[in-house]
Amino acid sequence: MSRKLKTRGSAIVAALAMSACLYGIAGACTIGEEAEIELPFDKSALTNANRLAIANAVIEAKKWPDVEIQAVIMAGAYTAEHDIDRLKEGRARNVKAYLQQLGISSQNILIEKHTFTDEMVVKRPDGTPGYRQVFVEFKPICKGSCAWMCDDPRVTPHSRVINP
Repeated sequence: MSRKLKTRGSAIVAALAMSACLYGIAGACTIGEEAEIELPFDKSALTNANRLAIANAVIEAKKWPDVEIQAVIMAGAYTAEHDIDRLKEGRARNVKAYLQQLGISSQNILIEKHTFTDEMVVKRPDGTPGYRQVFVEFKPICKGSCAWMCDDPRVTPHSRVINP
């Protein structure tokens, strides 16, 4: 058998093996909730609307059966704000304290601090700029894999790869 034919055969076997591995991944889904928070410029206190957005996401996350909830707080400040390090710290601290009031364990709360630039400003439907300084992502903490949640009727995945 020629060397070229052996190489081509090996490539086909490798491709088939890879597709078999990837096929198993194709059934995965994404489980999570999130809250996006816009605060007044140069302020770190949560508004009632902020609290409601966070509480609604936590309520949905608490519907997940037999798991703990992990919260990742991405607390930031825009470069146009004053004393951005103090703002990032205060925003993270306030959101963490509120999550703890809602029953999220302190050990399951992670904090990331970011500095946002003008390129990260979103436009509201009316065309005015929206400055979202805090994002909170909620994910399930499962024993082993969370793949079982994809087919659980009590859970609504946010994405799912559909096999033809």
